[in-house]
Amino acid sequence: MLALVLQFPFSATFAALDPSASFEKANRLYEQRDYAQAAAAYEELLKAGYTSPALQFNLGNAFFKAGRLGKAIAAYRRAQATAPRDPDILANLQFAREQSRGPRVKTPLWRAVLLRLSLSEWTIAASAGLWAVLGLLTLFQIKPSLRQSLRGTTITLGALTLLACLCLALAWSSASSNRIAVVITPQTEVRHGPLKESQPAFTAYDGAELEILDRKDEWLQVTAGPARTGWILATDTVTL
Repeated sequence: MLALVLQFPFSATFAALDPSASFEKANRLYEQRDYAQAAAAYEELLKAGYTSPALQFNLGNAFFKAGRLGKAIAAYRRAQATAPRDPDILANLQFAREQSRGPRVKTPLWRAVLLRLSLSEWTIAASAGLWAVLGLLTLFQIKPSLRQSLRGTTITLGALTLLACLCLALAWSSASSNRIAVVITPQTEVRHGPLKESQPAFTAYDGAELEILDRKDEWLQVTAGPARTGWILATDTVTL
């Protein structure tokens, strides 16, 4: 199944969004196994302002087939951000990660739970809950006799709405503060300081996923967990 997913790019979703000749050209290049040119064609669409999980997914497949593991992982992660439960995206992201020598910063459990929904989905859930609560409160003003019978439902719905709002706030905060650098070179040294003369702290390989802590000029301060913190050239990474 995974081999089939990597062989045939997903076109239906994006085709419905923008059935452009450029996208079809990119798909034809992919089918002709010209993966580098297919990736370039998909990227042109992104530069033109078009995006969707399907486009990012196809781009990830093209990069993976072209041997650009880090760029493939970055594209799959962007696709996952807006389609977090898509089985093909998750499968290909996991498969690409298994090919990388890393390292990869671990995602905390609470953040992994939040990532089960996209920011748009958390927003919809919180908004729907708020409107439902307001609707019930309005109904109680019109028909006070319903207050007692619907009291438990209102309390439960209010609690769930508060939870959805909290999750939305946490998801937004996490998306804003938790920046990731994906290494896109075969290997690079993460150094103790933001200088090429600084001693290496550890080596990161193509596809490594590192959390960004700070930036100084052309350098990013990154971490891959306890005792694995240092500075890496921004040009060796894709920032998410």
